[in-house]
Amino acid sequence: MAMSEEQSAYNPFRPGTGSAPEHLTGREPEQALLRQALQDIIGPREWYYGPLRGWAPQPLKIVGPRGAGKMELLDWVRSEAKPLKVDVVRLAFLSGAEPQDALAGFMRELAAIPGFNFKRVEAQVYKYFQMVMNLNFRQPSIKDFGEVLAARLRFRPLLLLLDDIMHHDPKMLSQILHQSQHLVSDGWPLALVLMGTPALEVHLDDVDANFLHRAKDVYINRLKPEATREALSKPFAARGVKVSDEALELMASWTDDYPYFIQTMGSTVWEAREDAARTEVDVALVQSVAQIVQDKRNAFYNEIYSLIDNADLLEHAMKAVAAIDASPEPLMPGHVRDSIAEGTRLEHAGVLKIYNKLLDAGLFWEISYIKVSAAIPSFFNYFKKAYERQRASRA
Repeated sequence: MAMSEEQSAYNPFRPGTGSAPEHLTGREPEQALLRQALQDIIGPREWYYGPLRGWAPQPLKIVGPRGAGKMELLDWVRSEAKPLKVDVVRLAFLSGAEPQDALAGFMRELAAIPGFNFKRVEAQVYKYFQMVMNLNFRQPSIKDFGEVLAARLRFRPLLLLLDDIMHHDPKMLSQILHQSQHLVSDGWPLALVLMGTPALEVHLDDVDANFLHRAKDVYINRLKPEATREALSKPFAARGVKVSDEALELMASWTDDYPYFIQTMGSTVWEAREDAARTEVDVALVQSVAQIVQDKRNAFYNEIYSLIDNADLLEHAMKAVAAIDASPEPLMPGHVRDSIAEGTRLEHAGVLKIYNKLLDAGLFWEISYIKVSAAIPSFFNYFKKAYERQRASRA
């Protein structure tokens, strides 16, 4: 489908907005899993408004550091679900002094089916759904949640996304997961997706939901180099803007293959091209935004550094950085933990807690649980310089 003049004019890159860029690439395996989850819940029913004839879909856990593109996948699956008449409902931040308040709002969202024509449903089902909608949501029970969710699933398949798992109240989260999985096991058209930073895994240790051991783990971080180049070049090409090979290579070299930096790079070059009224992107144009891009990268780095600093973990982080930097190959997690513990009296539990906090902050990244490498290689240089500056200022 050809782009309209209006579509071709707007910036197609989306750095840090929580919405998907125009061109999502490099996430084909993850997209295939999400697409399969949608397919699993749109099959034939046992009877009108009854459970599915097929099997229960496997829960998915999508784990990645900040800026790795989790929200891009969420926006993508929403666009995939719409023509299949599958609803995607997101629940985040089920926490605080009154997690029931968040649950009540979530239940109201579940009870409303956009665009559904109730005149065409059977009277008995309509009566049941009305009963559910009239529940007192001020102090909802988890049983109420189960009834609302069950009623919703009679009409439309649902992908339930539990986002920012790290911030959910463990007890409430456990109850929601059990109610949801019970409906999945009974054949109702519900797919469960849990999403968060690496702290998700640690947080789930406090959640009573053993069935999550059978969940499919999906870990996302940096893209492959060829995917980086595609993500940078295709939005320009779709609008008839030529990007020279040399310019593309320079742009890619400043991204670390990291999704947030890819979008930042593309967006900044796009704006510079617009300001200069250029119809092509060459090396000179890319070089002209070098400082702007670096400033944006430094702002992102500073967020990670501040997380580590505010948690009083700079000394531990420096040990981990030095160990990872000194090794020609990715280290085993135990080796990184040993480096953190060196020269301290920390017990194993304390070292593990520090390691997990640094992992969640985005200092380093685990590869299939067995290897550790820099999450963003260029951040290590920023970290070491910032650490030395801070130490010198305190001397």
